[in-house]
Amino acid sequence: MREPHDPIPDPLRCAQAEQPETLLARAVARGGLACGSRRSFVMASAAIAAAFVAGCAAPVRRPSAAWAEPGSIPPPPEPEPLERLATASGEWQPIGAAALPYARPRFLWARAAPDASIMNPMLPVTAVTVHHDGLERLVTGTSVREMADRLELYRLGHRARGWGDIGYHLVIDRAGRLWQGRAIRWQGAHVKDHNEGNVGVLVMGNFELQEPTAAQVAALNRVLLDLQRVYRVQRGRFYTHREWESARTLCPGKSLQPVVASLRTDLA
Repeated sequence: MREPHDPIPDPLRCAQAEQPETLLARAVARGGLACGSRRSFVMASAAIAAAFVAGCAAPVRRPSAAWAEPGSIPPPPEPEPLERLATASGEWQPIGAAALPYARPRFLWARAAPDASIMNPMLPVTAVTVHHDGLERLVTGTSVREMADRLELYRLGHRARGWGDIGYHLVIDRAGRLWQGRAIRWQGAHVKDHNEGNVGVLVMGNFELQEPTAAQVAALNRVLLDLQRVYRVQRGRFYTHREWESARTLCPGKSLQPVVASLRTDLA
């Protein structure tokens, strides 16, 4: 069973016809985005090209995914050796490029490959939505290992709901690091009935109970600006989860909601 469809297509779809991988490849080629090194750009470009070619053969669908607040999730298992994530021929699974090229790649934290058989191709991007994780088990550390374990916790919870992978495209951890979640070639699973062409950005933490760090706010500002540049998202199309009409949630929490509102004003 595939992740579900949005009931109503986004009316802006016809005005934003270019595929996200095409726009991302152009942004990488321009060199206008932050990235660790030239080698990172080359690797990102190769991944984007491979994903684009593979995606051309697939039929275009109009799907979505339901959202539910994370429930009780067991602690993540010990990481498997990386070679187990490879195919029988020794090639890496085609998970695709991150929504922004400087995000830390998915293989640095994920302990299993996504189930692409139930995921759907990403349609042209028309919106960005900001979330918090809302978990009662608060994250307070900033170590790379703790952040990677938290990302795996999200993935396990979303897979338990029948989704093909973590639902968000990008995750900002407590130290302000940006991580790849779901590849941009795949539609996300983060806003019920509004996932088509909607890039999901999670800011790690429960902002009903804690405050975002200064590093997270700075990173979110940069991420929203770069998403606007890369995918040509209209200035009025940056949302928080609670702002979608069908949403019944406090996400992204009382401490992050005004931060997003302020950053959105700066974008305009």
